[in-house]
Amino acid sequence: MARLERGLYSSSELNKLLRPDSVALIGASANARSLGGRTLANLAGFPGRLYLVNPHQHEISGRACHPDIGSVPEPVDCVVLAIPAESVEDVMQQCAQARAGAVVVLASGYAETGTPEGAAAQERLIGLAAGAGIRVIGPNCVGVANQAHCLHAAFAEFPRSELLPGCRIGLVSQSGALALALSQGAERGVSFSQVLTCGNSCDVDVADFVAFLASEPQCDAIALAFEGLSAPGRLRQALTLAARAGKPVAVCKVGTSAAGRAAIRYHTATDPGDEHLMDAIRSLPGVAVVERIEALLETASFLAKAPAARASGIAVLSSSGGTGILAIDAAARAHVPTPQPQAVTAHRLAAALPAFASPRNPCDATAQATRHPESVLSCADALLSDPGYGALVVPWGRSQTPALLPQLGELGVRHGKPVCIVWMSQLLESGTTLEMERNPSLALFRSLDHCFGALASWLRGITPWRAAPKTCL
Repeated sequence: MARLERGLYSSSELNKLLRPDSVALIGASANARSLGGRTLANLAGFPGRLYLVNPHQHEISGRACHPDIGSVPEPVDCVVLAIPAESVEDVMQQCAQARAGAVVVLASGYAETGTPEGAAAQERLIGLAAGAGIRVIGPNCVGVANQAHCLHAAFAEFPRSELLPGCRIGLVSQSGALALALSQGAERGVSFSQVLTCGNSCDVDVADFVAFLASEPQCDAIALAFEGLSAPGRLRQALTLAARAGKPVAVCKVGTSAAGRAAIRYHTATDPGDEHLMDAIRSLPGVAVVERIEALLETASFLAKAPAARASGIAVLSSSGGTGILAIDAAARAHVPTPQPQAVTAHRLAAALPAFASPRNPCDATAQATRHPESVLSCADALLSDPGYGALVVPWGRSQTPALLPQLGELGVRHGKPVCIVWMSQLLESGTTLEMERNPSLALFRSLDHCFGALASWLRGITPWRAAPKTCL
């Protein structure tokens, strides 16, 4: 079947790749710094049957080594090739003869080189996979991690995350190094259920990954960073499947400038698409397009946590008049409405605030909030009670009382409306930010523009879906 003609791979077709019962590592090595050694270290926690293949080793760290894939005592679900490109074709043929289900090709030196030889090698790889019915990730990729299945089939060491219900993000990226950089968000509390990379995407691509995550119960939202596609219509189809499954998707297109599009051909050798591609994607329900990669995880995390929008207005509550004004400016840039409160709400605000404060939107609780933090909760309750507001934005700084944060989250849950905390301090990481990141009732942002950009997409009707947790950590 021609590449442009095939449909999306179903979840069942990708099970052997992403939910395998058995894995073989060809090129396993005792050298911890080698490709095979690093991949072996990452696979150490795999709970299924793990087979090592290396014709030059009898055993590695107490594990027996097989001379080739044909010597493994069963057809293996997923085979990881940690071998040079010049050896891949012969080994792929052996995998076909051994009835392997899927292959991850880590090697580079294919179409991304821009040479006829590299392009021809990739075409032969495509032909071998198609002829044998083997699903292939790569080439020129770092691998995949499905933490919900305790699989880490990659030479890159993606940080492990605690799987937090209502917070779990499936990260999809063509670029392995970019995925590794983004996955460091786990160190500050971001919960990744999957980190999936595909490099040159000769077979399985980002569209297939998105479709897979649409049916993955341990994924609450998807973060997608992609460069190019073989068939843009397939990605639109996958995004539609995700929306129907209640899985919102935050999308960042890599390579939007003329120079960036040219560079894509020398990185993953995929088609960067034309200037209309993102317009078509932006119009899809359940999709939040971000222009900057820095906003991708914050947006995906918010969408994973947020309930359905109940009103189009956004309220701002601050203990600083200046930051409240900055928030209103950011809302205006994102075309997010910030109407004034209803009369009953204004009355409740006035009762909670000092006489010199203004009971309006933005609501300035003033520095008196540091002495009387309960006034912040009273104002938050009043604003969240207002039927004209769908969410509450709270710019936050170190001078404010951290003990209020879980109580603000509880108020949001009680009213069925998200509470967005925007961390205004330049001390970007702390125990307080970690607590907020891991709280399923609070959405943490480090930029007002990122916050209101996410709210603008959410107000278009994105509705997430949550599932019961299952963790291997």
